[in-house]
Amino acid sequence: MSEVSAVLGILTDFVSVIIIGLLVSLFARKVRISNVLLLIVAGFLIGLLSKTYGFLHISNETIITVAVITLILIIFQGSSQFEIKVLDNLSFSTLKVTGLFLAINLIVISIVSSVLLFGNFHLITVLYSLVFAAIISGTDPASIFAMLKSKTNKVVNFLEVEGILNTPLVVLVPFIILDVIAQISSQGNISYGIYISSILTQILVGIGSGILVGLIFFKAMKRFYSDKISALAIICAALLSYILAENLNGNGVLAAAVLGFMFGNIYVSHKDVLQSFSGMLSNSLEILVFILLGYIMKPVFESNFLLNSLFIFATLILTRYIAIYVGLAASEYSYKEKLFMTLNMPKGIAVAVLAFSLVFYGDPNLTIIANLVILIMIYSLILSTIINKFSKFFIRAVVEK
Repeated sequence: MSEVSAVLGILTDFVSVIIIGLLVSLFARKVRISNVLLLIVAGFLIGLLSKTYGFLHISNETIITVAVITLILIIFQGSSQFEIKVLDNLSFSTLKVTGLFLAINLIVISIVSSVLLFGNFHLITVLYSLVFAAIISGTDPASIFAMLKSKTNKVVNFLEVEGILNTPLVVLVPFIILDVIAQISSQGNISYGIYISSILTQILVGIGSGILVGLIFFKAMKRFYSDKISALAIICAALLSYILAENLNGNGVLAAAVLGFMFGNIYVSHKDVLQSFSGMLSNSLEILVFILLGYIMKPVFESNFLLNSLFIFATLILTRYIAIYVGLAASEYSYKEKLFMTLNMPKGIAVAVLAFSLVFYGDPNLTIIANLVILIMIYSLILSTIINKFSKFFIRAVVEK
């Protein structure tokens, strides 16, 4: 009987969180602002009330499981939309900006964060800073379109494509660096040869796992389609690719990305239906993840930490400005449109899940970085909300859908 009561308690907690998330999302849609910020705040308030009254108990294992599943589906969904045959000038421009933004951040933000957070440039410190710099380089198109849902424009299209293309890259880089940090922590200093060999092993095993699972599943799905089985098979394939790669000491996120890329570029029966299903499932999990992120949040209110976070965010705006203006130097975008794209870099579900992962590593330095990531995420959402309220000032040719 006690086991039944425990199960009912867990179900009640989850249903309560989902209902709150739905209500918050509906409210955000009505007032036309991003639901991400409100969901995080709602989760934070739930966490405070839970500590005071003890009405919500969700284990760390449950939280990280939900986060990892969401991450796998997001990576699969994002990479599946990257189709070689539909690449155009917009895609190449977006890739250029994405690459520049990430590269500049890996240099500038890592230096700034090493100085402000750790006060030195030791190898392990630099690696921590590189993880942070890579994570905050991501943008989320879902956050953008929650605020610009009734408008379409070349700028909005650019931001959408950027969010789709940078998500797999922004997630892959931190996990590769985190694996190196784990090896250094367990073995002490390692030679550059071992360091490079470790990275190559993770990459090759990840790619191989994704290809292997893809060949097995997609060969069967080229002709066969079932309303009841095919969608489940896609989810199973994404999870299996991740599990296989991780068990073989490879990069599971890369495996899911490779699988998604294969899915997007080979023939599969009823592909559009399957893509919409995986997208719907990942979007549903996003609501839960954002609330749980707020729930586990332990904000740091020290003045130095807050000032450092604001300085880093200002530096991030500067690096974004450089990436946009250098990457789009030969484009036809106006100054106001480029400024709009510079200030519009809201962090979304991928960044949220990465923050989850950092918290549950149990490393004090990664916990500091996770808190900083959450603050940067909140700053970016607030700035994007304000900028999008005045979108007509920046975007000239706005077309109502």
